[in-house]
Amino acid sequence: MRISLLIKKCIAAVAVFGAINASAFSEGVDFVKLETPIPNSDGLVTKVYSYDCPFCYKYDKAVTKAVMQKLPEMKFEPMHLATKGKFGKQASELFAVLIAKDNASGTSLLDDKSLFKKAKFAYYKAYHDKKERWGGDANTQENVNAFLSTGFEASGINKDDLEAGLKDEKVKAMLERWGMDANSGYAYGVAKIQGVPAFVVDGKYLVYTKSIKGIDAMAELIKYLHTLK
Repeated sequence: MRISLLIKKCIAAVAVFGAINASAFSEGVDFVKLETPIPNSDGLVTKVYSYDCPFCYKYDKAVTKAVMQKLPEMKFEPMHLATKGKFGKQASELFAVLIAKDNASGTSLLDDKSLFKKAKFAYYKAYHDKKERWGGDANTQENVNAFLSTGFEASGINKDDLEAGLKDEKVKAMLERWGMDANSGYAYGVAKIQGVPAFVVDGKYLVYTKSIKGIDAMAELIKYLHTLK
């Protein structure tokens, strides 16, 4: 009898905790449901970001990996915003090729060995820490080459590798999913809601980053959103 009563109390406590935990989050304050969902995103935490976004850099340094480590049941999907930054399109193409290479080798995109991560942080550091601008715009091939050289040096690939990678159907599909302008893909549609970085759960729910109070709280919010239909 005592054991049975104890079990009932434990179940009741779990139920109460779950209710309290769920009620701690509300739509319009902590998250919003996207009007246009990102398809084929079940189990994904999608991060829309840009190399020239200072907050994206800060999140990737201290938050992104720490949060994902608390979500072993979910997978991280980076989605670069081609419309932001003078070299946004070039960055998207390079990142997509490197992500495909990491996926082919079975390397986590959050691992320090990731070619994608190496290039991404090389651009973050060059742009935000060193104030590098690679000539100022992407109107000349010389400037584009200068921009790409930063990623090539960090990742170990070259121009031939990039051009070959861009012919890969998986890379093409990735870039189509992200979008290369304001009228294609899903990155721009998500970013225009609250800017970047933007975290989307299961392709349906956008986390309001302004309401995040810490890594644990963000992980709990994502877990909660993952339970919603």
